[in-house]
Amino acid sequence: MKPMMNDLGLLGCPFCGQLKDVFIYRTPTYGNYRVACGDCEVESGMHCTEEAAIKSWNTRNGHLYTADDYKQDAVERANGL
Repeated sequence: MKPMMNDLGLLGCPFCGQLKDVFIYRTPTYGNYRVACGDCEVESGMHCTEEAAIKSWNTRNGHLYTADDYKQDAVERANGL
């Protein structure tokens, strides 16, 4: 089963499963980007770009999930596949 993705293009938390409180932010001290869960307070590692932080967070079991994965599912459902 594919994990859920929120409106920001981030997968739910891999630890608590929270979806709506997952967000990306820029650290004030170093200016790096992190993805965090507001529910269980887990955070990703620091990344130089927002895109790298999202890519790291959205990679599960060696597979990078993207919005295109979900668009394809919607197309398949609409066509009865």
